[in-house]
Amino acid sequence: MVKIKKKRKVLIITFSVCFTVNLSLVVLFNGWVNLGKYSVYYAQHLPHKAGTNPVMVAVFNNLDAIYIPNANYNVPFGGAEVKTTKDTISYFFEPLKASYIYVEKSSTADPTLVFEQSRSSNYVYCIKNITDGYSYSYYFTGKGELKAKTKALYTYTSYDEIACPLIKQDFSQIKFFQNELYGTIVAHRQIPKINLQWIYNLLNERKFN
Repeated sequence: MVKIKKKRKVLIITFSVCFTVNLSLVVLFNGWVNLGKYSVYYAQHLPHKAGTNPVMVAVFNNLDAIYIPNANYNVPFGGAEVKTTKDTISYFFEPLKASYIYVEKSSTADPTLVFEQSRSSNYVYCIKNITDGYSYSYYFTGKGELKAKTKALYTYTSYDEIACPLIKQDFSQIKFFQNELYGTIVAHRQIPKINLQWIYNLLNERKFN
C-alpha cells in the first residue's frame, strides 16, 4: 500500500513538472511570436530618444513575421513581392538569417531605392538612392540614427565613393525614402489581441534611450 502511494506521488510530481515545463515553453514561444508579429505596433509606442527610429529597426528585423499588405510570397527568392501599376517592392529575407534581409523598390520612372544591412562595421542599416549612375547612400546605426552620407559614381570600369556632409534636407529626404520603402507596412500594422508592450519595452527601451 505504501509502495503504491509512493509510486502515485512520484507520477504526480513527474506529470506536474512535465506539464509546467511544456506550458512554459508554449508561453515563451507564443510570446516570442507575438513580439515579432506585432513589433511595428510595439515600436510605435516605445519611449525613445530623439533621432532614433525603433519603427525602422522593427520593420527591418521582422520582415519574415510582420504583415506586408498585398504581398505575393510565391516568388523565386526567399521573401515577398508587392507590385503596383507604378513600381515593385521586393522584400528579400530568410527566417533566422538576418544577413539576407534586403528591400528594393524599383520603378520605370523613379530612382531605385535599396534598404539593406551595411557592410560597414560602424553602421548597421543603409538606404541607397540609385539614379543616373549615381548612388547616394545614407547610413544608420543599430538604433536607426542617421549618421553618414556618401555619393558614389558607377561606371563599367570604376567605382568612386566620397563622403558628403549631412544637411537639413537629408532628414526630410530620408523620411520620404522610408515611407516609399515600408510606409504601407507601418500604415497597416496589426494590433495585438494580447498586448505585450511592457515586455517589448523591457527588452528594447534601454537600447533606444
